[in-house]
Amino acid sequence: MKDFSHNIILNILVVIVICAFCAPVNAQQKDALKYLAPYQLKNFGKNAERSGDVFTAIDYYEEFHSRKPGNPAVLYKLGELYHASRNYEKARDYYQKAFKKSPKKYKKAQFYYAQMLKSTGEYDKAIEEFDEFRRAYRGEKDYKEYRKLVRSEVEGCEAALKIYNDPLNINIENLNTTINGKHVDVAPFPVSDKKLVYTSLKVDTTKFFSQENPEDLPVRQLYVAEKEGADWNGGKKLPGPFNIDGVETVNGVYSKDRNRFYFCRCVKNWQNKPICAIYVSRKVDGEWQEPEKLPPHVNDPNYTSTQPAIGVTAKYNREVIYFVSDRPDGRGGMDLWYTIYKESKDEYSNIRNLGLRVNTPGDELSPFYDYESRSLFFSSTGHAGLGGFDIYEVTGQLRKWTKSKNIGYPLNSSFDDLYYSISPGREDGFFVSNRPGGYTYRHETCCDDIYYYKRLDFVKLDVKGQIFPAEKGVFNWAKESETLLSNSNDSVAPLEGAILALYMIDEESEEPIFIARDTTEADGAYHFNLLPEKDYTFEMEGFQYFNEDIHISTKMINFSYTIEMPPIWVNILPKQPIVLENIYYEFNKAELSDLALESIDKTLLAMMNEIPNIIVEVSSHTDSVGNKKYNKELSQERAENVVNYLINKGISSERLVARGYGSEHPVAPNSNPDGSDNPAGREKNRRTEFKIIGTTTSVNYDEDEEF
Repeated sequence: MKDFSHNIILNILVVIVICAFCAPVNAQQKDALKYLAPYQLKNFGKNAERSGDVFTAIDYYEEFHSRKPGNPAVLYKLGELYHASRNYEKARDYYQKAFKKSPKKYKKAQFYYAQMLKSTGEYDKAIEEFDEFRRAYRGEKDYKEYRKLVRSEVEGCEAALKIYNDPLNINIENLNTTINGKHVDVAPFPVSDKKLVYTSLKVDTTKFFSQENPEDLPVRQLYVAEKEGADWNGGKKLPGPFNIDGVETVNGVYSKDRNRFYFCRCVKNWQNKPICAIYVSRKVDGEWQEPEKLPPHVNDPNYTSTQPAIGVTAKYNREVIYFVSDRPDGRGGMDLWYTIYKESKDEYSNIRNLGLRVNTPGDELSPFYDYESRSLFFSSTGHAGLGGFDIYEVTGQLRKWTKSKNIGYPLNSSFDDLYYSISPGREDGFFVSNRPGGYTYRHETCCDDIYYYKRLDFVKLDVKGQIFPAEKGVFNWAKESETLLSNSNDSVAPLEGAILALYMIDEESEEPIFIARDTTEADGAYHFNLLPEKDYTFEMEGFQYFNEDIHISTKMINFSYTIEMPPIWVNILPKQPIVLENIYYEFNKAELSDLALESIDKTLLAMMNEIPNIIVEVSSHTDSVGNKKYNKELSQERAENVVNYLINKGISSERLVARGYGSEHPVAPNSNPDGSDNPAGREKNRRTEFKIIGTTTSVNYDEDEEF
């Protein structure tokens, strides 16, 4: 929504807004307002608003309203300003007054009035107002956008009671004043179970700072807190080359290996619009280096790029930087985007939008990526929620995600809930909210505090087992593994170097979602952490496979438990080319004979049906007699004929590659040492082979992983 609501989001987002740390007009100044003419009050209000000083703007407009009540433009402006300051009750009342005074000119006031009803917990009344707005707004140029928002808002209202009636078994605690002050405290990132990095504005008292001296304005910086016993204590600046005096420095996160630290610095451009850019500092020999700004295609100088969250890709384990931006071609004012970092080239890929399952016509903020569940947590106003920003979860990566899920009450409320994170131990974590009960100085929902949560019903689940090579044929792992092992007399060594992948089954689509992979060492052991109430499946990668699917479910397990699997017996795929016997062609022809087709049916076709995830290269070779170019073209045509035959038999074309090598790869001499013809050698060279070159996987990798 590219209107005032977008500016509200900017105020929350970039944590640079003057209104967050300027005091309201003091008593003497309020007395002085009485001597200003109405037009001066409006002009001063506009100037204060333009500079970001929302509270002072409110005071000017309130004085104007007290003298000339009923001006619909001023009523609407006060609704916007109270909305921006997150005083939902005041905003609700002024939006309602503006709409009643001028319903045709201020149609959107009804939409925002309904939003404020939702934020104050008046869900039934909010639904009525949303429905009336939707009908009255039909025909406007942005009607489709607002229709989607209304649908989401109504769904949230309807779901609210259900969510409230099924609360999470969780304890929530507002962190103490060494971390939370009277201003906005945000962006908690748990470095460990006992260390927290966060963003804060450390101003001890309510002060007034002049707009004429912006260099005197306090700025947010990165701080660190540590857990001492049961208490978290903060207030110390994060050591390293990150904070700069006088520069907004916010939203710090570490890479998975803790060798890179991403954060943002924010300034105002010539239009007085806050612009944030993402920086990275690298650790070299234990020392953090001078931060570098990410390249311009990530940090577009005309738009804000902020709130980085770090994930990794499934296929190549590359670093993904998810972030927030208001750049064009998104779904709403603020969207989530990503870029992939390729360490070997020190390059960041072109950015891409996360897509429709994450981004909405509303606004999305504060992403956090959980490596263990491969889930992205973020806050949104566009998904069905309890009011304001709610926290949601999706599982996947890049542009492929499950349907969003509201993470529930009391983590979510009718107020703004953002910056959800999970501690490494997974039992607890942090989030940010402006719900009543925090430390504030203007009104009870003006400012964000950092909250600590702990799950009281936390369940730790994992699975472990061993992998062995099946030396004879394909075995049913569930039925035969125990017998095979007991009959082996310990003669079969565990399989080292086996790659086992774990997938979670999406309940909606029933599609597998890649979670993790483990490579066995000499003992053949594997281990995975699991989540409660999920279904999983295993898959081999590389040149091993098992014939039957292996599933495991954690549903109905409500206590911490390690699942010990019976031994898994896997077949080893050959890595060397295998010659297909009896594949004959007529001289200078590419057509397959009946005997060749019968041979393919009994060998290659049977194997590909038995092992449905292998990728095979079919290659054809000739001897050295004849023109090299002609031989290569003929061999390519012969290989393609084999592939086409297999495709006609039902094998996916994605599992087949045709290669004609001509005489390039002889397996025997075409001539004898004295230069005479070697018919036996040439016969061996005239061959058709197949080679397993890899396996497909259940995960659909995004092309971005190819960089």
